[in-house]
Formats: sequence, C-alpha cells, structure tokens
Amino acid sequence: MNKKLGVLLGSVGVIFGLLAIFKVVKETEVAIGFITLSFGVLAIIWTSIAVKSLSKDSELRKHTAMFLVSLIFILLFSVWNTLSVLMGWRKTVNELWLYPSYLFISVAFLIFVSASYQAMMMGKVFGFGKQAEKIAQRIKEKKTTKSKAK
Repeated sequence: MNKKLGVLLGSVGVIFGLLAIFKVVKETEVAIGFITLSFGVLAIIWTSIAVKSLSKDSELRKHTAMFLVSLIFILLFSVWNTLSVLMGWRKTVNELWLYPSYLFISVAFLIFVSASYQAMMMGKVFGFGKQAEKIAQRIKEKKTTKSKAK
C-alpha cells in the first residue's frame, strides 16, 4: 500500500511538473527540451549510482559504464539542440553550429553499438544458449518417446 501511494504521488508530481514547464515556457520545442534534459539528468544519476554499486572489474560494471557514457552523449545532444532553439542558431547563425549535435548523437549510437556487441559476447560467455538447446532437444526426445509408447 505504501509503495502504491508513493507511485501515485510521484506520478502526480511528474504530471504537475510537466504542466508547470509548459505553462512557464511558451515555446513547445524548448519545453520539450527541458523535459528531455531533466529525464536525461535523472537517467545519468541513476546509472552512475548503478555503476558505483557494481563490483569493480566486472563485465556488468563495464557494460553499465558504457551505457552511462552513451547517456552523457545523448544529454549533450539534447543540451545542444535546446540551446540551438533558445539562441536561434537555426535561423541566424551559420549551419555549422548544428553539426556538434550530429556528432554527439552519432558518438552515442557508436557506443551503444559497442555496448550491444559487449552484451552479445557476455551472453556467449555467461549465457546458457547451448544448454537451452540441449534441454529443448531432450524435451523433444521425451515427447517423441512418450508418443511412441502410447
């Protein structure tokens, strides 16, 4: 019951926070930028806590750290994008000012690709793919044996 109340109050708080942002900030794209930044900062905080709580030199910690770096680059992309709207770079300044945002998001995706590859390798090392195949084969054999016995 206590947890449900916390979730309810948290949800109401988020809704009122979102409404307040849209009320204070009149330009929709800037408001969405602020919301994106707030969730990005929260994701970075939680991921940092997760990295610190995991065992040093563990594969999971390395994977989570890569995820954290990706989040940082996505946040940089969001900051740059929001600044470009606030400062009017899209309309008044040379187009070159927009290129850093492309760099930030590209680096984030490259790190995600690397983290995905690392996860796939961890799955091969720690996963039970071969054992799962053997179990499925054994179950299939038992079913055919039972059906023949009938």
